[in-house]
Amino acid sequence: MKKTLGSIIAAIALLAFIPASHAADVASGKGTINQVDAAGGIVNITHEAIPALKWPAMTMDFKVADKKSLSRVKTGQAVSFGLSKDPRDGYVISHIDPSK
Repeated sequence: MKKTLGSIIAAIALLAFIPASHAADVASGKGTINQVDAAGGIVNITHEAIPALKWPAMTMDFKVADKKSLSRVKTGQAVSFGLSKDPRDGYVISHIDPSK
């Protein structure tokens, strides 16, 4: 029991060092914004290949985990984004930022 509890505490401590906005990311991508539906929380992106998901480059709609994140981007803008797997919605954008 003591070893199990110690292992759990150690695992929790390690998770504390992962930034919250990136903790659930399973893949990252880069692309260009084609359309933003801030009210619906959906963004259409033409993205580069995403090797972590074995996806080729393509254009697709993504839901975003936080609709407020869409206030930082606009049509035609190059962006980088993180994707996380949502059990209900499939892959959703966990964070999105204009590329520098």
